Amino acid sequence: MDTLVNGRGLVKWGTYSEPVGRVNYEDYPLETPLGMRIPSVFRRFLANQFHFIGIIGPEILAGIGVVDLKYTSNGFFYLYDRETGEITETKKLAPPFSSTSIDPFPEKPRSVFKGGNLAIDIKKDSLKALGKDLSLEVEFDHNSTSPLRICTRAGYRGWVYTQKTSPMRIKGSMTHRSVQHDLSSPAYWALSDWTCGFMRRNTCWNWASTAFSLDDGRSLGLNLSCGVNETSYTENAFWINGIMTKVDMVDFGFDRDNLSSPWHIRSCDKKIDLIFRPEAKREEKINALLIATRFTQLFGVFEGTLKTDEGETIRIDLCPGFAEDHFARW
Repeated sequence: MDTLVNGRGLVKWGTYSEPVGRVNYEDYPLETPLGMRIPSVFRRFLANQFHFIGIIGPEILAGIGVVDLKYTSNGFFYLYDRETGEITETKKLAPPFSSTSIDPFPEKPRSVFKGGNLAIDIKKDSLKALGKDLSLEVEFDHNSTSPLRICTRAGYRGWVYTQKTSPMRIKGSMTHRSVQHDLSSPAYWALSDWTCGFMRRNTCWNWASTAFSLDDGRSLGLNLSCGVNETSYTENAFWINGIMTKVDMVDFGFDRDNLSSPWHIRSCDKKIDLIFRPEAKREEKINALLIATRFTQLFGVFEGTLKTDEGETIRIDLCPGFAEDHFARW
């Protein structure tokens, strides 16, 4: 389909088997809950966009993100060294009308952030990032999987479109303080989260994800979430050798006062039964009147079972990946 919002200003809810050419959020007739039409000049500033790339392997995990809230934006680039436990990160906040951009084309993405000593350029087939003590240049191969595309209601009049792609084969390297790491598959894999929409003013979610090689040589991708896209549909799925198994609602069981203790992640359809054991975390807490965030992203390992639509039970153990607890006021 060419555009997400059709000529009548409507959006189709649910999952999409065909590509979405353009997420034309500016053409959506957004209204307040009481039916007042929001002028297009303001509508643009109410849409949120972000693009995250995760890179996962036996020695390091890396994350690169561009977040565009229109009235502000930010970028981040970090490396977690699993052997030393060290996290090296560069992050920057940019003012309105900065050079930050996330093109509205999820099938042919281009996301750019430039500010201070941080530069990020994400394309469909490549990624370049430069930060303090860090540089990265990789190429992506999308032939190893197919994305999950989904659009759901958010609040009374809003919606969120997200496109999750995992696992993606990669080839390239990262340099950390003059030490170069080979990030090529099958030891290393990547995942992508491209999201755009009119989200709830106060949004919260939990998230778990990985892209890795199983012990038998098959590739594994995983995306589990709770809190954003669970209005009639879910963005929950896992991929074995690029074949997707869709998953029902997921419960994240964890100690909110001690996020570093083990998490128990289970789905209602019993396809997911995982324990996530955190190794390290990065946190942020901001209260700036109009916007606020309380964010914890954890790095650790998954163990447990996945059940495919064909009835195969797959055991995973010591599989590195991410988990997240996040509140945001946009």
